[in-house]
Amino acid sequence: MDFLAESLSNLYAALAMLPILSFVLIWIIVYAFTKHKKKSVRITMDITTFLLLGSVASLWNQIFGSSFGLWFLLLLILIVFGLIGGYHTDKKGKVELGKSLRIVWRLSFMGLTVLYVMFMFIWMGTAMLA
Repeated sequence: MDFLAESLSNLYAALAMLPILSFVLIWIIVYAFTKHKKKSVRITMDITTFLLLGSVASLWNQIFGSSFGLWFLLLLILIVFGLIGGYHTDKKGKVELGKSLRIVWRLSFMGLTVLYVMFMFIWMGTAMLA
């Protein structure tokens, strides 16, 4: 059982190191199975968001010297989920959890991608100056 857990951990670490490259690799694999471009992009975005979450949290911790990166990102995601859920409640009178979760997860993909690129430049800049 330790071998399986360690293997999954190593696979996640390898894919999370370069999430943009992982996006392309995962898209190719998903497209080979589904043959639908739109569906492949959506599934790949969902998987890559999970990878970006770990990458951005790790970069946050390295740049700012903290261990709060993952918890801060999860807090932001929960706050956005609450705001979107409140918006749905105001507009439709009910909360559609699945739809709200999809919106938040895809917005997280966009935000985490921007943060990843920004933090990567900052991290590389600090590495060159040190």
